[in-house]
Amino acid sequence: MNARVIYASVGALLAALLVVMLVSYDYNRSDEVALGKADELIGAYRAAGLATPADAGQVAQVLGDDGGAVCATAGSPHQLGLLKTRLGVGGEFYLRPATVDPRTVQGLELVVATYCPEDLPAVEQFVAGLDVRPAAAG
Repeated sequence: MNARVIYASVGALLAALLVVMLVSYDYNRSDEVALGKADELIGAYRAAGLATPADAGQVAQVLGDDGGAVCATAGSPHQLGLLKTRLGVGGEFYLRPATVDPRTVQGLELVVATYCPEDLPAVEQFVAGLDVRPAAAG
């Protein structure tokens, strides 16, 4: 069999798979469940005195109905370890450790409590090892 025929066949197969993927992908992550969770999170932010997003639709787009990347990281000890390395010692190249604003930590805990409460103990343990300080005034 000619090499051009093989390359053309493989290229056509990949193009067909790409079209199927683009057509079948669910671009709208904000269904009623996601909007309900987003409203719950915004209410928790308000109750805690944190700045809230203006639109529940935006929160639903980012976090979906399962917490998205936040819960994926919170549920993975490996990902939390990488994050701790980046924050605690300044990354893989030991540039400079980061200090974290307590409002950011509080917001993270609220997201995890709303979307994946089973991961909250792991996140609390993760946060206990961070250098948390209020933002400098100014």
